[in-house]
This record gives sequence, C-alpha cells and structure tokens, in this order.
Amino acid sequence: MISRLSATITFLLTMSGHATRAQVRFIEGTYRNPAEGYSVKIPRGLKGKTGNQAGPERGVSIALPSGGTISVFGEPNSLEWATPEEGVTSATAGPDCTSEKPVAQPAQVGKLRGSQTTYICGDRVVTLVLAFRPRGGPIYWFRLDTTPAHKSEDEAILSRLGGGFRLIPWQ
Repeated sequence: MISRLSATITFLLTMSGHATRAQVRFIEGTYRNPAEGYSVKIPRGLKGKTGNQAGPERGVSIALPSGGTISVFGEPNSLEWATPEEGVTSATAGPDCTSEKPVAQPAQVGKLRGSQTTYICGDRVVTLVLAFRPRGGPIYWFRLDTTPAHKSEDEAILSRLGGGFRLIPWQ
C-alpha cells in the first residue's frame, strides 16, 4: 500500500508541472477528458497545461498568478479507498510534509460530494480535494500547491474550478 501511495504522490507532483513532454497543449475555457469521464471550466484569464505527464492523459495543470499550481485529474481507485475522506487523509504522507492528523472536510465538486484536507509540505501549503464517480469508475483529484501568503486567494480559484467540474460520458 505504501508503494501505491508513493506512486500517487509522485503522480500528483508530476501533474504540478515538474515534468515536460513533447505533446504539451495549453487549454483555455473548458478542458474535456472523455477517457476519465469529466470536464472542468478553467477560469477566465488562466490557462491549463496538459500533455506533460507520463502515460495516458489524465488531467490538466493550471499555473496561478501567485506562482502556485492547481492540478485536476482522474485516475482509477487503485488503493480501493471506501470514501473520499479516506483517500484525502491517506494521501498526506510524504517527505517534508508535516501535519497533525489530517482532518477531512466536506467539499463540493460540481454535483459530486467529495472531501478535502490541507497540510504543509516544506514551505508549501497543499490542499487536496477528492471525489468519486458514482457507481464506480475513476476518482477525481484537485491539488492546490501554494504558499501560506497566497492560500486564501488560490483556494478561491480552487473552489471555482470545483464548481465548474462536470461528469461527461466515460469512454
């Protein structure tokens, strides 16, 4: 289970824009991912970047004016978490991450009910939001990585992204 969790955290960091690939695309407006069964509206004035992750395209990363990033992606529930609360609190482990026992709070992701938690990793504040597709299938992550000084303004953008999340036919 630790190796799967480590792989999930590595993927989250990769989606934050730390890796590049030749097929990078920039998205304005609505990002659609039929393979994972979702779309998300990127707020006006921001651009999403995709094609930078290894393997199949799972999502989009958005650079924020503050220097922070938000990553949105879908993936299989390979750890078989029973609830989004279990998923977000399990994903807070990692090197340089300090937090008291993570507290999961309810979060709205489009029409889905999800869960979120916030924790500290080095000099960064990380907020994770997780929602499950009804009746199985992919799970959906939103990851905000920012500084304490920009937490409030960046969480407002994260909230707008969550409000613009929609399930689409999963192919």
